[in-house]
Amino acid sequence: MRLNPLGVAVASASSSANCLLAIFSIGFLPIISAATVADSQTGLKELTPTEQWVIAQLAAGKEANLGRQFPADRDRKLRGAFLKDLVTGELPGFKPPPPHGVIISGAIFGELINLGAAQIPFHVWLIKCQFNGEAIFSYANVTGGLSFTLSHFLKGAVFHSIKVRDYIEFNGACFEDVAYFAGAEMDSLSAQGAEFRIPHAEFEGIKVRGDADFTRARFEGLASFARSDIGGNFEAGQARFQNSVGFAKLKVEGDASFYRALFEGTAQFAGADISGNFEAGQARFQNKQLAANFYSMKVGGDADFGYASFDGPVAFRNANFDKLHLSGVLWPNAAAQVQMQGMNYKYIDAVAENEPKSHEALLKSAEQWSYTADVYTNLETFFLSHGYRADADEAFIAGKVRERKEYFLSRDWFGWLRSWMLDLLVGYGRQPWRAGIPCSVLVLLGCVLFSPKKMEPQNPDDTPRVYNRFWYSLGLFLPFVDLQSNKVWKPKANQTFLRNYMRVHILLGWILVPLVLAAVTGLLK
Repeated sequence: MRLNPLGVAVASASSSANCLLAIFSIGFLPIISAATVADSQTGLKELTPTEQWVIAQLAAGKEANLGRQFPADRDRKLRGAFLKDLVTGELPGFKPPPPHGVIISGAIFGELINLGAAQIPFHVWLIKCQFNGEAIFSYANVTGGLSFTLSHFLKGAVFHSIKVRDYIEFNGACFEDVAYFAGAEMDSLSAQGAEFRIPHAEFEGIKVRGDADFTRARFEGLASFARSDIGGNFEAGQARFQNSVGFAKLKVEGDASFYRALFEGTAQFAGADISGNFEAGQARFQNKQLAANFYSMKVGGDADFGYASFDGPVAFRNANFDKLHLSGVLWPNAAAQVQMQGMNYKYIDAVAENEPKSHEALLKSAEQWSYTADVYTNLETFFLSHGYRADADEAFIAGKVRERKEYFLSRDWFGWLRSWMLDLLVGYGRQPWRAGIPCSVLVLLGCVLFSPKKMEPQNPDDTPRVYNRFWYSLGLFLPFVDLQSNKVWKPKANQTFLRNYMRVHILLGWILVPLVLAAVTGLLK
């Protein structure tokens, strides 16, 4: 709750003009002496009839509603010099009775309004006004608040480095030429439903002590909020950015919301620092060539991209999130367009409140991201920290499979073959039991091939012993283990194939058995 310029409590700084009209209809009128009005007449001689009527309304503590009083546009015109003298308190013989400010509705300003570096000691509300010339408020110092709700700026609106102690409002306002707010300072900023039909809306470096609200605002041209400092929340839900927009190094002490926002050009969030939550659920990033860039972004709370869609490149390189939610995100088809290297998080999910399904969805999503080893390493570490060892192993193996594909694409055939063998035999060390299958097959094959009728003693003069084909095959296959049988028996001289296979049998044992031992002991990764 705050007080409007007439001292009446309203719900928020974004109250509409209809609310204002209701306030004035309740009969809240201050009592001023006839002498005050009489004394002021000396300052009204050079004013137009419309301006004199405005003064009379304001002196009586009323809203000067020109739209209601003067149906014809020609009768609603006010001069820029008149407004300047009025809002700075320099109009001879007139001072708005405290705590009232200047409340004008439906006025048409046909010429330049130059309030650059002006001192404005009270609230100024210019509701549903039309500015045909430039409106310059740069470096002005406003003790109260400013409201341009539902107003229309046909020429430049320049608020560069303005300092407003209270709020500044542009709810439903329309800008047709220039909107320049770089370096402006204020308590709160509201531009709900505002339309910026201009090549460039500049809000770079603004400082807002409270909230900045651009809900449902529309930007046809470029927009920049780079290096701005928001002490409260930044609201841009359902906003539409038809060209590129920059939020690089934006600092928000509260939450930042872009829920269901539409980005048709570049969306630049590089280096943005959000202390609270970042809401981008159902946001749409539609440009297929220009990136949505979240490089080095920091979010101290939840970063929610639930059901957001990215039609083109997107980069989360080196971003840091406390909790990252990726439920239902639609990624671009080309994996090279999604950059996730160096991204860190304490918690991540892709299916809310179902960790097993979330882990499965995350691994599927990772397949749609550009390959870097740390993407899978981070997932493995996260799964393991939450007690999902099997999922961690799956993440590790999935990362190695992606690495093998990279070897193939780069034509590193040796790296590809080595990776393929490790996957086939021991599941990259996470499934050592796989190597037991070929080992067992080879030992059994030896049992078949080294049959008693094809074998003879190593030394014919030795006393014949009982031959066991299993122990002979196993003894040949196991390195570092001497079962003696291979020293006693050998294939007969006429078994040329068997004599050659015996050497292959031994060689395969030297290859496979150390692989199994390395996988079991964790040396192979």
